[in-house]
Amino acid sequence: MSISIHIPFYNPIPDKKDGYRQLTRYDYLKENLENLKKLSLKTDIYIHTHNTFLNDKVIDAKVLVHEIEKEKLNKGYLTWLCRPLIEKQKNDYQYFMYIEHDIKFSQNNFEYYLDHKNNLDKNNFHLGFLIYEKNQIDQNNYCIHVSKKMNKFIMIDNIKYFLNDFENYSCFWLYDQITFKKFIKSKFWKFEKKLTNFRHNYGITERSALGYHAFNINYFKATVLPEINNKPDERCFIEHITNNYFNKFKDNKIDNEYFDIRGVCKFKYNEVFEHKEINIQTYSFKIIIDKFLKIFLWKFRFLIRLFRK
Repeated sequence: MSISIHIPFYNPIPDKKDGYRQLTRYDYLKENLENLKKLSLKTDIYIHTHNTFLNDKVIDAKVLVHEIEKEKLNKGYLTWLCRPLIEKQKNDYQYFMYIEHDIKFSQNNFEYYLDHKNNLDKNNFHLGFLIYEKNQIDQNNYCIHVSKKMNKFIMIDNIKYFLNDFENYSCFWLYDQITFKKFIKSKFWKFEKKLTNFRHNYGITERSALGYHAFNINYFKATVLPEINNKPDERCFIEHITNNYFNKFKDNKIDNEYFDIRGVCKFKYNEVFEHKEINIQTYSFKIIIDKFLKIFLWKFRFLIRLFRK
């Protein structure tokens, strides 16, 4: 087995320090590279950057320095520049990943992916992951993209999976060669059409990481997470090692819960599933109907605004 991993590295102020550990972006990149190199398959890593900062650094990855206008760089277009190369690699690897420099994907995460991949592929579902940070005050881990607990589930080959039908953005994507080849043939690969999860239009950087499982693409039926004792599989959690959301939003509280418009750090990472008594079982046909309804409402959301007035 082999995997091609592509990491955009935006580093305009190399000495700037972030997070409670006060490390530089390069420090977080090195930590992530060391972790990715522990994956139990042939791993080739490509770092896409915009300046010569990495030229004299000894790292186990191929560095590509892209020429990009300052305005486009500041808007996030660096995250698009890996796509021509990764597309050329479509026959060379079994798996393909795009990941941000501080998302610490591990061997446990990869084993979780392999354990559920075949079961979900044949039923056309996407396996979900959850990104978390540690609160240095209470020492608990909190999901950073979950602002609403999941309470709908589906049974797939006698395994209970919860639907993440609200926000499945996780700062990276991972597909096997079959799915990846479908992705690059789609109109979404070159951003001819904007990606969305029916909540907002994503920025340029976020659209790169949202990948082929954006809700409006409609390739997968849904993004799901397996349940173990009414909790997510521990292997679905991936650490955001910069860990800067708690610092950024530490003064934003309602009823002692951390929040922002996306619910940053609102729920402890093992409490994102709703209590069993109010779980709602759903079925594939209902998931498809709900998705088409959301797509329709998103396309004609201007009408909803008119009626609200």
